[in-house]
Amino acid sequence: MKNSFLVAICLFLFTCVANAAEVDTAVTYSKSMKKNIKAVVIKPDSYKSGKSYPVVYLLHGAGGSYAEWVKKVPGIKNLADQYQFIIVCPDGNVTSWYFDSPVDPEWKYETYVATELVSYIDEHYKTIAEKKGRAITGLSMGGHGAFYLAIKHQDVYGAVGSMSGGVDIKPFPNGWNISKRLGKQDEFPERWKQNSVIDMIYLIKPGSLAIAFECG
Repeated sequence: MKNSFLVAICLFLFTCVANAAEVDTAVTYSKSMKKNIKAVVIKPDSYKSGKSYPVVYLLHGAGGSYAEWVKKVPGIKNLADQYQFIIVCPDGNVTSWYFDSPVDPEWKYETYVATELVSYIDEHYKTIAEKKGRAITGLSMGGHGAFYLAIKHQDVYGAVGSMSGGVDIKPFPNGWNISKRLGKQDEFPERWKQNSVIDMIYLIKPGSLAIAFECG
């Protein structure tokens, strides 16, 4: 009886593991920055079924990395299973703000996330490789990045979300290395305005994006 119970428990645990979401670390090459960059890719439990999946790109905040979400919020793996989508966590290099920096050509994280990484994921994973199959969201700097990238690339993403996003960078001229990416605000005020999400709303085409945001 005892052995039967243990066998049953082992089979149950094996089934749970076998059906759990699978986490990859993808190494992508950025032609724009001429370097390899890592990203976490979480595949749902049914990934081997052969069908194609929508993809959610999940951006980290300032000070984070590609591994931030899966380490600090491991429950996101359950969401991949529950909602049957692929989750991709890009690396934003601590404080890129997901800009293509006009100051430093080695920082082109808009190009990397919205173009190079999307192309890599569509080539190497079973994705719905069109706008209706892609969403992007993020926390804090990542919340800004999600809106920023989705607004500038409405042909790439069909939905966008922001969690406590820094949607207006102008009040923080000395914060989070933004000036290293855009130049000093007092020298380039128009540049700061053009790259603040709150000043980009007019660019959103009616019906182009499903939008959600929260702060709390």
